[in-house]
Amino acid sequence: MLAEGVDLHLHCRYVVHHDLCWNPSTLEQRSGRVDRIGCLAERVRQPINLYLPYVAATQDEKMFRVVRDRERWFQIVMGERYEVDEAATDRRSMRIQLPEAVRAELALKLHP
Repeated sequence: MLAEGVDLHLHCRYVVHHDLCWNPSTLEQRSGRVDRIGCLAERVRQPINLYLPYVAATQDEKMFRVVRDRERWFQIVMGERYEVDEAATDRRSMRIQLPEAVRAELALKLHP
């Protein structure tokens, strides 16, 4: 991790977030150190590449998923269009079954 004031945008097009933070804005700020006016990516007309590596089936993956979901909610709140991939949503919903007792507790009882 480099200190504030180091002009990464003049020399870098890649950001690798080795230590995820629970707050997506922290990741955005880190990425912003490379995405500035006059940055290398702009000069060479190539994209900035962001990587968020994690170890599957660990707390690391859980953190990645939470951060990604928070980022999506932030985008929705800020007015970005939300699109749903029905097939992907159906596949995800079938992965973990909600226990029947929990389902019964969460069900709305509309009768008197």
